[in-house]
Amino acid sequence: MLIRSFLICMVSLNLSCTSKTQLPVLSNYIDNNGKKVNYRIENFEFKNQLNLKVTEKNTKEKVYVANFFFTRCPSICPKMKTALTGIAHTYKDIDDFIILSFSIDPKNDSVPILEAYANSTGIPHLKWHFLNGNKNQLDHVAKLFRTSFEPLNYGIDFYHSSFAALVDKNQEIRGFYNLLDQQSITKLMEAIDFLLDN
Repeated sequence: MLIRSFLICMVSLNLSCTSKTQLPVLSNYIDNNGKKVNYRIENFEFKNQLNLKVTEKNTKEKVYVANFFFTRCPSICPKMKTALTGIAHTYKDIDDFIILSFSIDPKNDSVPILEAYANSTGIPHLKWHFLNGNKNQLDHVAKLFRTSFEPLNYGIDFYHSSFAALVDKNQEIRGFYNLLDQQSITKLMEAIDFLLDN
């Protein structure tokens, strides 16, 4: 229920922003003293589809989109993949933009599986990183990105979100966008343009 309420809030926030300059910093929380504390998306380490280490250093001074997926996903992931492939093609020549896709099924999404999945997109490997990490790292980044997921049908499927996060050059979240909704995808690309220019 908490996740659903948060996602509804994010949809309302994104659809209400009529100006590209209205991109709030969303990577924050309220501490025990009632004070808002900002945080950065950092202190993570994963292996990508080329078995190369990817950390927050790879995102320094870059705008990026991050999402959670798994390669065997039969429902929303193919549509998310299509949306992100289109975005990656649009910004293929922009060095300051990348995509991070975190697998929520690291047991099955081995490096060779991720490489084959990456190859099917036609996007250069260093533009779009498909990431595999241990449970602690996965739980850590899920918390940073304010999301969660859980296995269904004895681990054959997973409940997870269709939303992607947009992160700025300061490693702060600036928006959440539904990759299954074309209006939301359009707003995501407008926000990417804004962050790349500012």
